[in-house]
Amino acid sequence: MDWDETGYQADRLLARLSAIRDVKQRSYAVADRLKPLPNDEVIGIIKTIRERALMGHSDYLHVYSGLLMSGTFAQVMGTARMSELVEAAQRLCEYEVVSLLMDLPPEGDTDSEYQPHLDADLREVPLGMRKSLARKLDFKMIKRIAKDQDPRVIGILLNNPRLTEMDVVRIAATRPTSPRVIEEIYSHPRWISRYSVKKVLALNPYTPLSIALRLLTFLLVQDLEEVCASNDLDPVLLDHARRIIERKAVHVQEEPA
Repeated sequence: MDWDETGYQADRLLARLSAIRDVKQRSYAVADRLKPLPNDEVIGIIKTIRERALMGHSDYLHVYSGLLMSGTFAQVMGTARMSELVEAAQRLCEYEVVSLLMDLPPEGDTDSEYQPHLDADLREVPLGMRKSLARKLDFKMIKRIAKDQDPRVIGILLNNPRLTEMDVVRIAATRPTSPRVIEEIYSHPRWISRYSVKKVLALNPYTPLSIALRLLTFLLVQDLEEVCASNDLDPVLLDHARRIIERKAVHVQEEPA
């Protein structure tokens, strides 16, 4: 499929899906529209959506965000089809698309007692009680329980109506932190839609590479440069950020005066 045809397909997808405001519904809709297509066409359309999102087209950013929702794409496509798509993207050397299709980190042991940030009193509180505390509409308790490293507690806390964007930014910036806590934030439609949350996740060296790579597309050039200047991040992420900066620079040069 050539660029014009791929662009046409992406535009048709955009026309149907950009009006869906709920990111979770949009995620399922994107996957559902792509599922009947041949693998190479799916790869081409995903690439086009990503390229146009990269250049700041707001409607394409909305559709691209639907590709990021953890689990929904794989749920619609199925494990076998996802493997086929990864292989097709690798065969076509579309490694940015591969990064979108990469599996997120495994759940691991959520019963770990690793709690480097909780205060001494809360460390002695059983999990069930901490989950209850995460529901409380108490600002002081929210700030204390936000330091919990159990993803089940954080998952509940993210739905607390008194939680603020700044609270979420602090949780996302925590170092060290559990990859499962990062995934809870990444998978939350309300909070991952905030630019500040995307940025701090991309800059956190404890964010799984598969998540950080997906978030780079949303970052402004000055924030991509901050990624590149970091001494703590994965070299693969730094290289990817540099290439995005180069692409954006070329795009600016090509724009008509």
